[in-house]
Amino acid sequence: MTVGFGLSLSFQIHPGLGERWDTPYRESLELAREADRLGFDSIWASEHHGEADGYCPSPVVACAALAAAAPRCRIGQGVALAPLHGHPLRLAEDLSVVDNLSGGRLEIGLGQGYRPAEFESFGWNYATRTRAFEESLDVLGLAWRGERFDYEGRIYQVKSGLLRPPPLQPGPLPLWIGAAAPKARARAVRHRAGLIVAPLIELKHLARQIESFDAEAERQGAGPLPHALMREVLVGQSAADAIERHRPFIDHVYRVQYAPERTGQTWIDPATGERKPMMNDNPHYLSEAFQQDRWFLGTPEEIADKLIAWLPKFALRHFIFQGRQPGMTLRHAVDSLEAIASVLPRVRAALA
Repeated sequence: MTVGFGLSLSFQIHPGLGERWDTPYRESLELAREADRLGFDSIWASEHHGEADGYCPSPVVACAALAAAAPRCRIGQGVALAPLHGHPLRLAEDLSVVDNLSGGRLEIGLGQGYRPAEFESFGWNYATRTRAFEESLDVLGLAWRGERFDYEGRIYQVKSGLLRPPPLQPGPLPLWIGAAAPKARARAVRHRAGLIVAPLIELKHLARQIESFDAEAERQGAGPLPHALMREVLVGQSAADAIERHRPFIDHVYRVQYAPERTGQTWIDPATGERKPMMNDNPHYLSEAFQQDRWFLGTPEEIADKLIAWLPKFALRHFIFQGRQPGMTLRHAVDSLEAIASVLPRVRAALA
């Protein structure tokens, strides 16, 4: 399977740098145009709500703009929080419009959400999110066939529903689900979804997670299902230089937006072998060793070498990295994109 290389965009500002709210939207669309020009394969918009940095709350709307900005790239959500999009038939309509606008280039990435405050702001009972997500997946799958259907769930009902316009892409949903836990992976397999993996899992643990997903697919008789991997790719004159160049941006993303206390990260204390909660002030957190265990950093050639060494272990359809971190200038983002693009022919040839 050929690996596609893509960008993830969250449209955040860096509150400490005085950016205007529209800056990340304007510059991310320009970056999408550059990615299209440089031959990248996909662009993904992510979602959170009520964040001080303006993290994109509407990835489907963003995807419509990205589809116009990057006419040769696949366009997806990485990921959208399905329960917070209202009735799933309405979500199916929004997604189908983007599929038609893009000429059938849509990838649908979904999750159930994990931040209680987001659900509270919408008046949702957080405890019902899994049921709402399950029913959303059911309704989306039925609607995507383009035929009239009924559905009777505990949360959602559909009477003689019909998705119009129908999607341009025939067949099942082009669906990806974030699924870190075994039950979530089993759900993804039941819906014949690909697995999309977030950036913070160690590469060695990631291999075990993908093996678990593949074993579940075999157990359910689903056949091979695809994998997508989200990582950070940090370009510099060395690994240490790459970390230093990106420190203000990475600190905001992983000490504020995805702080370990907020995401429930853990670590193994080497002195005791005990697994403990990871804290922001842990010296290991975001150290060079921490980043090397998870991400790809250094010179473009060093990044290419690591991609060639690791990506075959995961049988990927998509490798996705953050294109513009909050606060990063457009010039910095484009320079990084061009540096990565310069080594992709070697990576693609080696993986092929």
